[in-house]
Amino acid sequence: MIKIVALLSTLFINLYGAIFLFATSKKQFINRFFLALFFFNSFLLFVGHFLSFNEYWMVFRYFDFVFLTCLLAFYPLYYLYIYSAFNITLVSTKWFYHFVPSIFIAVLMIVTTAFSNWEDYEIYMNHNLHGTALTNQASKNLAYLYKGTRMFHLVQIVFYNFLAIRFLVLANNKMNNFFSNLDKFQLQYFYIANISFVLLMSIPGFYVTFIGRTPLNEDGLQLLFVCTLFTLLYLVLAVIGLRQVPAEINISHPNEAQTLEFHQEELKLIEVGLLDYFNTQKPWLNPNLNILDVAKHIGTNRSYVSNIINENIGCNFNQFVNNYRINEAKILLKNNPELSISEIGELAGFGSVSSFIRIFKRSENYTPTAFRKS
Repeated sequence: MIKIVALLSTLFINLYGAIFLFATSKKQFINRFFLALFFFNSFLLFVGHFLSFNEYWMVFRYFDFVFLTCLLAFYPLYYLYIYSAFNITLVSTKWFYHFVPSIFIAVLMIVTTAFSNWEDYEIYMNHNLHGTALTNQASKNLAYLYKGTRMFHLVQIVFYNFLAIRFLVLANNKMNNFFSNLDKFQLQYFYIANISFVLLMSIPGFYVTFIGRTPLNEDGLQLLFVCTLFTLLYLVLAVIGLRQVPAEINISHPNEAQTLEFHQEELKLIEVGLLDYFNTQKPWLNPNLNILDVAKHIGTNRSYVSNIINENIGCNFNQFVNNYRINEAKILLKNNPELSISEIGELAGFGSVSSFIRIFKRSENYTPTAFRKS
């Protein structure tokens, strides 16, 4: 009974999550579509666990290749979801390689199962679940394939967690070099999602994959505990997926930008134009200002603007713009005691009072209120 409750709770959370995310996904919320794919893949995975642990092996025999496919597609789909939320160009040929192992294993499992009879498969499943001996070559072939898939999945857990963390760091740098206001993208949700994924899925998942089915089958409470962790993760991901706002502009660098050569004389002229634009027209008062707007106004490429700000001025675009906003806020704080902190933040170009206070304190080591009193 414990096994049924443990597996069905996680199974149905995945099913409902997939349906709801698919139903609410739109072009501007492409991350929900890929998160829904991840949830549906997880649903199929737990259907396989349910059939296996409850010994519906005659059905599972024809579902086993789907189970192994979903197992090896699990982490690539999670990485794809993280990737999609930053509106970076998805190259289908590049992403296809991530799913080659799952397709390969599916074909191998279909062929191996086809060359075994029911008795062979039953011996193999008894070995998986109860630790009994493998008595013929066909059952050994099935067991070798399953264990090999598990070993590869262990490598995937480490590899894709590394990729996800590395990607979040790179994407954060891109966002800071592109947008002047990051609050609406709620980047903290991406960090919460990834930390939750590591703690509630990757670490327990590594343990479960390493020990196999037998210990979990013998200890229903251990299975319940692991499934509870997984269920908590899926709930966290569903809530975060519905609250995340992807970047509305593709932040990938266009291919031609890769080959641009920066000439110092040209860069100096652009830098003069950039500083003149900011000092005279105050574009930073627009809370939604991005680097494309700036590049378009001064008649150049965004890569040139980014290079000037990064190399010549020594900061990213977000910091560059917010420095102007902070200076404007300091003037307003000193000269307009009748204005509230939120009004000053809005007049200085900040997207919200919380971002104004956070950025101001990080820059000046004072809150706006303490600065006003000093």
